[in-house]
Amino acid sequence: MSILLLVSGVYFIGGKFRAANIASAASQLRGDWQAFTPERLQTELEQGHSVFVDFTAAWCLTCKFNEASVLESGAVREAFQRHAIVKLKADWTNGDPVITKLLQQFGRPGVPLYVLYPGKSEEPIVFPELLTKSTLLEKLETAPRTVASQ
Repeated sequence: MSILLLVSGVYFIGGKFRAANIASAASQLRGDWQAFTPERLQTELEQGHSVFVDFTAAWCLTCKFNEASVLESGAVREAFQRHAIVKLKADWTNGDPVITKLLQQFGRPGVPLYVLYPGKSEEPIVFPELLTKSTLLEKLETAPRTVASQ
């Protein structure tokens, strides 16, 4: 009986992870978000662009809540656009080791993590795990206005 329970658990949990992987690939680049790579981040910063990185995962409920209620709100989208901030999504759904290393550098055991890189030589701004529009909008106002390559 316990073997049957174990096998069925693996079957259903494995199915959930496969579904999350598919959902992640489909939703990763919605809107004007672009795929994160360390090289892409470095290139944008070297060009003088401000960059916002959303470290997220398909299975992260807090990430989904922040995305729906804050990141995709009209006021926040407009502020990103007005300040020409490049938006990158770092998808940690499958435990990408490069993203894991960055999470650790910021002292986080996992997602969500939101980081605004205001410019090439400025210190990155780390946001709390539970975002609010007011906090995000306030920090976006500090980003220098540049023309981003989209």
